[in-house]
Order: sequence, then structure tokens, then C-alpha cells
Amino acid sequence: EVDILMIPVGGFYTIDAREATEVCKQIKPKVVIPMHVSNEKCAFPIATVDDFLQGKSNVERLDASEKELRKEELPSSTRIVVKVGY
Repeated sequence: EVDILMIPVGGFYTIDAREATEVCKQIKPKVVIPMHVSNEKCAFPIATVDDFLQGKSNVERLDASEKELRKEELPSSTRIVVKVGY
């Protein structure tokens, strides 16, 4: 059982948004933290996090760059946690 899954979603060097979505469906973690994406501070030839988030309603957008997670407070179904502007 996986509580927190940090998963690459940008493609090219790693798995892409579609593959990451499939992995999340198989593993069913409580929290998903997407990583390895292109953004305004990192212009690698990879996708933004938006490709992974498209069509998903279970997204929590954070203004802060950190979040404290406690096992007893984890959601019962998968939640995607992403920093605004990431």
C-alpha cells in the first residue's frame, strides 16, 4: 500500500502524463505529487504539469512550496497535490 507517490509526468526523459495516470490507477496511492515537468523556471523539452492534471477533479493546488502530511489525515481516495505555478 502506497500512501504518497512522487511520480514524473513530463515525458521525454521519463514517463509522460498518460503513463503516469495509468501507474496511479494501478497503485492507488492516497496522495500523488507530480514532478519532472517544464515550467517558467525550468524550460526543459518536457510537458508541463497541465497535461497530467487535465480532466482530473481530485487536485489540491497549494500556494506554498511545502505541505505537512500526517498518516491519520490522508484522504481515503487519491488526491493530487501540486504547487500553483509549478
